[in-house]
Amino acid sequence: MIFNTWVFAVFALVSLVLYWSLVPQRFKHCALIVLGSAFYVYNIPAYLILIVALGAVTFVIGRLMLLPHVSPRARRALLILGVVLITGTLGFFKYSKFFAATIDQVARHDIIPIPHVLVPLAISFFTFEFVHVLVDVYLGKIGALPLLEFSVFTMFFPTLVAGPIKRFQSFAPQVREIVAPAMPSFMLNVYRIVMGLAKKTIIADSMSLFTQPILTPSAAYGRLDYWAAFFAYAAKIYFDFSGYSDIAIGTSGLLGLRIPENFEMPYRTPNIAQFWRHWHMSLSSWIRDYIFIPLGGSRGSTLVTAFNLFVAMALAGLWHGAAWTFVVWGLWHGAGLAACRWWQVAVVPRVRALSEGGPAVRFVSTVATFAFVGVGWLLFAAPSFGNAYQAFVRLFV
Repeated sequence: MIFNTWVFAVFALVSLVLYWSLVPQRFKHCALIVLGSAFYVYNIPAYLILIVALGAVTFVIGRLMLLPHVSPRARRALLILGVVLITGTLGFFKYSKFFAATIDQVARHDIIPIPHVLVPLAISFFTFEFVHVLVDVYLGKIGALPLLEFSVFTMFFPTLVAGPIKRFQSFAPQVREIVAPAMPSFMLNVYRIVMGLAKKTIIADSMSLFTQPILTPSAAYGRLDYWAAFFAYAAKIYFDFSGYSDIAIGTSGLLGLRIPENFEMPYRTPNIAQFWRHWHMSLSSWIRDYIFIPLGGSRGSTLVTAFNLFVAMALAGLWHGAAWTFVVWGLWHGAGLAACRWWQVAVVPRVRALSEGGPAVRFVSTVATFAFVGVGWLLFAAPSFGNAYQAFVRLFV
């Protein structure tokens, strides 16, 4: 069920009216589970079994790890088992076709039959949330895993489609004490929903009219067409993603629950590291906490840190889509983050104008960061490397 449709509008309106007018306070969490299930079965009903099954695996393994008599070795084995089951399921549904096609292409022969698998709604989001729960239980950051709170966490429909990726520690306490939003909060949440719809339908969708040159480059387009497409795609992807986040945040607020902010003016940031602290913040913080830091983070040498950044961002790229263009997009950002770290450590402290900053330095830095991100969007948008290369040449050569 897509947010900017009449189906969702009717579903959300009816849900909110029933939720606050007929459902007793002690049953509101149960109502959220029912609403989330109804929301999820709208697309492919059978896949409700999948999210319930993975949720059950996460819950059972999490509760086993919380038992006082379980040894550290057994807890570690349980964590590995849970993460493998969850990420293995994600890999099968989202990436099996991609890897099979890659192997066949490299071998120039149909060695592996291409599986025809429908990707379940929001599998990238709920699997990441499940991994977060297991890891944080193992690390002692989650001390209890009540069934009711975990079920609401799993089936909370505002975040099922496109996030933000929630954290159980901040979400679960709210489930126990759901409070109707006061009038100022109510109006603010309605405003977020309206703004989200405007971002998505008025701005992002209209930008699609101008992005065709970088999606399907051809000699029919001139250089100005490509530059218009360059800026249009940057606007489209920001207003599309942040619009969905605004709708999710506003809808959650109307249900009496808070979820994380996800975008904070990322194109106004002066370097690529700051960009990722303001762009898709729930995902970037997840990548940091559950991939980059476990790999070693920035505790090693410059080369080791760069390697960790490359791996983390390559996986972030693959998370966005099952294609090598997404992987290389992630590597592009990994290179940018590694270069940014080196620049801040090795260059900025030695150049007084850079260390002191100032409006001119910030302006140049912001423009350079936007240009770097924009070139990356060529890889993100293009259906193939050939298309991305053609668009790049027509833009800059």
